[in-house]
Amino acid sequence: MSRKKPTLIIYSSSRADELLFRRSFPYHEVVGIPSPVIDPSCPAVKQAEVIAIHVASHVGATQLKYFPRLKHIACRSTGYDMVDIGAAKKRGVIVTNVPSYGEHTVAEYAMLLAMLVLRRIPATLDAVSQGDISAQELTGHDLAGKTLGVLGTGRIGLRVIHIARGFNMRVIAHDVYPDHNKAIELGFEYRVFNDVLEQSDIVSLHMPGTKQNTHIINASALARMKPSAVLINTARGSLVSTNALIKALKSNQLAGAGLDVVEGEQYLDLDEELHMIAEKRTIPADVKNLEILRALPQVIMTSHNAYNTTEALMRIRETTRDNIRSVIDGTPQNVVSK
Repeated sequence: MSRKKPTLIIYSSSRADELLFRRSFPYHEVVGIPSPVIDPSCPAVKQAEVIAIHVASHVGATQLKYFPRLKHIACRSTGYDMVDIGAAKKRGVIVTNVPSYGEHTVAEYAMLLAMLVLRRIPATLDAVSQGDISAQELTGHDLAGKTLGVLGTGRIGLRVIHIARGFNMRVIAHDVYPDHNKAIELGFEYRVFNDVLEQSDIVSLHMPGTKQNTHIINASALARMKPSAVLINTARGSLVSTNALIKALKSNQLAGAGLDVVEGEQYLDLDEELHMIAEKRTIPADVKNLEILRALPQVIMTSHNAYNTTEALMRIRETTRDNIRSVIDGTPQNVVSK
């Protein structure tokens, strides 16, 4: 009797994902699921030894119980805060990530969000669409000469700085592990956290979503920013207190925000809400803030899309493939569950 193939499930799967993984793992049963939601009623779940997830999936202690044969969670992202690492380690499940795939991709998007807010592009497009154009109401701001504050100078943060310097912006930054050689090379200055908030015209977040960083942009931090300043977040929604941000925007304490990530962003997907209800998980009360943010005219909100280019997606697929192979071969790479 032949042994059944081990199962590999790809959540948030595209056709391109399925093709690459089926070609790369002919001895696995590869199951592509377009939704990020982990549904225990799916027959493949009981057989899965590997799951490849993106940022919208949630793998906590509850979800881990669905997978009796699970050996490896392959995160198709740099961040891995959507996985309960402690619970995975207790189960002996290896968790890997993609350390670098989109520093150019995400950095370009961060600067795009800043320009969209400062130049009032959504309002301009609406005005043209409606045939009611008032140049006075659509007046924006230059990037040149403005001060950009970058919180977090890893690969993406440094790339943002490189782009900003090309726009003739002054750049100041904060990082718990400053890279002074890069500061000299790129022409920026490291400052303490509060100085960056107080002096910047644009504050762009590029920090990991750790417990220590949760709500690092809170009411107190927002109060330090200029009333004319703009906040950009392409990192993690947990970095910003949504309640505090809404209050700052409504009171004109802050001029605008460009947000590719927000707290509770997974609830923008109806399937996730339905599964939350089915699993009797508590939906956070601040989910309603998503609608409030989207309705504010000085906010541009996108759906965790900064990574989403053809080139970056291919890098993600290839690194994830290599991570899975490394675990199968007994020489795991890019492990974050040590």
